Amino acid sequence: MFKTNGKGSAVRLVMSVVTLAVLAGCSSPAERKMANRGFEYEEARLEGRAFLIPAGLQTPAFNSDFNIPALPESSREGAIGANVDVRPPAQLLTVVPGSQVVANATDPTVSFYALSTSQDIQNDAWTFLMNFLAKHKVTTEKLDRQAGVLETGWFDNTLALDGWGEEDDDYQIRQRYQFVLKNDVQRHAVNMSAKVIDHEETLDGETSTSLTPTEAKRYATRALNQFSLYYDKELKAREQHKSSDGMTLQLGLDNNDLSAWIADGSFDQVWRRLNQILPGYGFIIKDTQQSLGWIDVEYEDPGSDFWKAKGSEPFKLEEDKYRFQLGEMAGGKTSITLFDKDKKPVSSGAISQMYISLSEAFAKAQADKAATAE
Repeated sequence: MFKTNGKGSAVRLVMSVVTLAVLAGCSSPAERKMANRGFEYEEARLEGRAFLIPAGLQTPAFNSDFNIPALPESSREGAIGANVDVRPPAQLLTVVPGSQVVANATDPTVSFYALSTSQDIQNDAWTFLMNFLAKHKVTTEKLDRQAGVLETGWFDNTLALDGWGEEDDDYQIRQRYQFVLKNDVQRHAVNMSAKVIDHEETLDGETSTSLTPTEAKRYATRALNQFSLYYDKELKAREQHKSSDGMTLQLGLDNNDLSAWIADGSFDQVWRRLNQILPGYGFIIKDTQQSLGWIDVEYEDPGSDFWKAKGSEPFKLEEDKYRFQLGEMAGGKTSITLFDKDKKPVSSGAISQMYISLSEAFAKAQADKAATAE
């Protein structure tokens, strides 16, 4: 009898895992959607044969009670063979405490409920959504809070949306989404839905923009699930943060519903921090008025070497004059809103893109402060 020790079993297990990994790596995204067997059955045809009555036997009586009706042409519109998506259907997750799936909604929709009477659930939903997009380096292209609509920039090759789990030079995907938020005052909740509004998928150099309703719903469900996971993580981080003195920066809306950065600190703390940070990013401070909360600056792009060293994208700003306006908010927070020389709000896309660098600068300043104290 052949015997193996524990080491031999471990080797076989490792080899099995490696084999599965290699096989997974060899298949393309398109192949993973289809069954792994042949499709010869598509060539099968029904052979009509006459009903033969052997000699000497009486012809039986026939009726039409059990005739199978012909299939209507509309029944042939569904996917068949290799076009059938064999992946299990995507389902909405309710990982956020108290959240619920909205049944029979046109687009995937989840209700997020306030966890306390003091929680501003509507503001939290908007803030978490914009910061979720920033996490994936996706800009906010259109924002209408009154209508409850947010349209994103492009998600590029994001695991959050595609889900294949590895980079593939021959396969590229990018999408834009629309999120709709509806406030439910009576239930102290916000209903959030998601849908794909633009889709581009490139495989072996061929680009397709078509998306079936089923695929569109799958992607929208995945996007909403990823947001729910981020929402839950932020709620937990908030609870942990209550016992600390750290300052963070998030995307949000100021008291006038304009796109802004929301700092988790008092007005005086944020004023000092912002005056320290701005010169390091090409903003020349020209004038300030602390009592009114504004800082007038002139922006000069630091150059490609600067941004390369920072590992960030250049700000989407023209070299011109701007004003940073600070405002006190409820809960000990401070808003920072950016206006151009004509006192018009800078676009939501620029605000969300600049957030990536500014949030890192705020976090680094806090880390430096802690290091100095030690």
